[in-house]
Amino acid sequence: MSFRVSGWLIVLVLIMGIPGLAFYRNARLETRFARVHAGLTDLEVLNVLGKPAWIEPCGKSFGPPKEHCMEYIYRNSFAPIVPEYWSVSFNANKQVVATYRYDSP
Repeated sequence: MSFRVSGWLIVLVLIMGIPGLAFYRNARLETRFARVHAGLTDLEVLNVLGKPAWIEPCGKSFGPPKEHCMEYIYRNSFAPIVPEYWSVSFNANKQVVATYRYDSP
């Protein structure tokens, strides 16, 4: 196989592989998000979902503000083109109090 053909093959694999990994990540996040429930600790959530895209006070980006509440936000791999986000809210004791999936039609 010539260098030119193998170069194009690498490009093709990258073009197909990167979106494929993003779709896989989204499906895995959706499945694992269903396992998160009230009472889990922040460390347990990190073990299930991994590192969030960002952490902020509840209500800063989505929903009404809540006192003594932090929120882990996980985003769709294609956000903001695909506006889909998963939120896990924690109380002052770092336990899950709510989960929510934000998306737009």
